[in-house]
Amino acid sequence: MSALLRAFVAVEIPEDVRAALDAVQERLRQQLVRARWVRSGSMHLTLKFLGDIPAAQVAGVADALREAARGHAALRLSAAGIGAFPGLRRPRILWTGFSGETEPLADLQRSVEEGLAALGFPREERPFRAHLTLGRFSEPVAPGPLGEALKAFATASFGEFAVQELVLFQSELKPSGAVYTALARVKLDEP
Repeated sequence: MSALLRAFVAVEIPEDVRAALDAVQERLRQQLVRARWVRSGSMHLTLKFLGDIPAAQVAGVADALREAARGHAALRLSAAGIGAFPGLRRPRILWTGFSGETEPLADLQRSVEEGLAALGFPREERPFRAHLTLGRFSEPVAPGPLGEALKAFATASFGEFAVQELVLFQSELKPSGAVYTALARVKLDEP
């Protein structure tokens, strides 16, 4: 029986952007916004969650990602603003969004989705919304402090960076939190 790996496709976030978001999390903690905070070292921009896949399938997924990356040039994004899914009334996720070349990013994500659908991975039914999860709420949240935080960071920018590759990650769930290991890296086409 082949070993199963929990896997996803993502874009890595550079250290300076993660550090800026770590500072945002700390400021929110000080404002008594209570959440399960995502460690900055674990932040990534997920393009496709694959779930449990056989280890023998990693090479095929990497090939599909190479094909999906063909024709997509490197692009620039800025992590910007914060918000809550599904909204302020009953938030479950606190996130930061992106500005910059978001249309080329959406095109790239569609190519990844199509390439992996051809391998039998189910298509995501929800529309793609590029974001980084900052924290998760498991209990009801007082809208006052959270609303103030959302206003304070609504137009904030946390850093610009280049997206030059896709990464196929393995996610190992541990008591201390998820540990991510890169299984394959795929460069985007040069402009």
